[in-house]
Amino acid sequence: MKKKRTGRRAKGKHELPVNVQVHPAEPPLRKPSDDEQLAPEAVAHVEAVPYDENLLERARTQWQFGDWPSLARLDRDALQHHPDRAKLALLAAAGRMQQGDNAAAREFTRLAQDWGCSRRLISQILIAGVHNTLGRAAASSGQETRALRHFESAISIGAPASAIRLLARARAREQLEQLGLTSHGAICSEDQAAPGTRISHHTSDIGEPAEWIIKLVDECFAAGDLLEAVDHVLEHEELAGQKAFSFFLLLSERFRERQDTLTALHFLNLARERFNGNDQHLCTLLAKKFIELGRADDAADILVRSSLSQISASELSDSDKKALESSYQRARSAQMAKTEHGHELLLTYLRQFLPSLTNDLQGRQPVLVEIGTTRENVPGQGSTRKIANFCKEHGLHFITVDMDPHNTRVAATAFREMQTAFEAINMKGEDYLDNYAGSLDVVFLDAYDFDHGKHSRLRQSRYEKFLGAPVDDGECHRMHLACAKSIEKKLSRKGLVCIDDTWLEDGRWTAKGTLAMPYLIEHGFRVLEARNRAALLSRLIEPTVDL
Repeated sequence: MKKKRTGRRAKGKHELPVNVQVHPAEPPLRKPSDDEQLAPEAVAHVEAVPYDENLLERARTQWQFGDWPSLARLDRDALQHHPDRAKLALLAAAGRMQQGDNAAAREFTRLAQDWGCSRRLISQILIAGVHNTLGRAAASSGQETRALRHFESAISIGAPASAIRLLARARAREQLEQLGLTSHGAICSEDQAAPGTRISHHTSDIGEPAEWIIKLVDECFAAGDLLEAVDHVLEHEELAGQKAFSFFLLLSERFRERQDTLTALHFLNLARERFNGNDQHLCTLLAKKFIELGRADDAADILVRSSLSQISASELSDSDKKALESSYQRARSAQMAKTEHGHELLLTYLRQFLPSLTNDLQGRQPVLVEIGTTRENVPGQGSTRKIANFCKEHGLHFITVDMDPHNTRVAATAFREMQTAFEAINMKGEDYLDNYAGSLDVVFLDAYDFDHGKHSRLRQSRYEKFLGAPVDDGECHRMHLACAKSIEKKLSRKGLVCIDDTWLEDGRWTAKGTLAMPYLIEHGFRVLEARNRAALLSRLIEPTVDL
């Protein structure tokens, strides 16, 4: 029979110190001695008694130091009857992840969740692991200050503020020892490390991702929310340039292996944005990856642009080179326009008739609201950035709204880079429009998807996480109808609404506009144009336009 816990233990003593932090007055700034480690014989002892009262405190100390081998020796049989088994399983997962045993790490993470560990705590520990990996990478590349900053971030959820700096140096010593870099003497203590001291580091072949990049990607996939983990990684400048290229390239490859072509293409395009066009080796590698995803045109575009960039002045004058590049760009743009969705229909109309809309507002700045922020960086999409560029150029205020915080973070980052005051709102679109105070001028509806049977597992998981269920046609129709009702009440006199992913089928509107289109038409709206599987409507009949 399991031993009954006594009431002598202070509440919170064996809790992982996340948010509520309970620590000794002085942190143990030494690595636990060998007899304190969870050796195999100690595991056997844990099995022989109801539970070890000191096990969680010892494991917590090992986690603070980054003693991953000891944490990795915690096994299921030793933990299953322990009252703190959920948190111990999570620490065991952290140890195995840092040891490179990703399958076991996932197993212990599932155990932690099954045994009652909160998703928030799991996410915190996994993100702490990302910081530890970045710290080890910075240490390997000789970047002492960055390494310490990451080690401090890694332990900040499990230590009082006054102890973080000292504990970070203690962890740094342990990590350097595990990396075999202790002989260099950096990151040992403030008085030992001379200014500018750098640790020697290893380089990897340019076509192969470094081991720490591989580990970083592994940790993103092991996290409860992959996109949140990726966003967290991207906040750090260490992943600029070549490192970011390798990171996104490997993410793309992992999704290609899972036969998720859409997400693989998304990350491959992100890698392309970090690509140095003058590197022929990477140029060939990137083109090959696009071909593997069935995107031969994109591969050709990469090779052509790379070739144009390398034409010297002796081969072609600057003016002739610019003319050649301009000619190619026009041909490429015409080709890409054929793949565009409803945003192209809307922007084409606005380029011609925006003055009519603006003049009717009597000096008020027009507002364009997008319901459904861009998710994937793939051809035919990217409406958020394209609309933002148009609004910046023509003086409109732009607001994009989405239920997924990842999409909102990406948009907010883009707006900062554009140096605009545009808004990225994390909210359900129908709720935002219902609560919107004031007059709407232009609305682009491209939110909740219809079920076309080709949604990736990752995309479905976002709906399940934030809306509670996978994509459903009925919910798609209901959501867009709710938006249409708010638009009908709040759209300005010459306002416009464009609904993406809708078309006539046997005389009936289908997909996203199944209910929204008939409602708007019944309430005095007229269809100005319908193409690109999208429909553009206005309260008034505007002049015919040749789009």
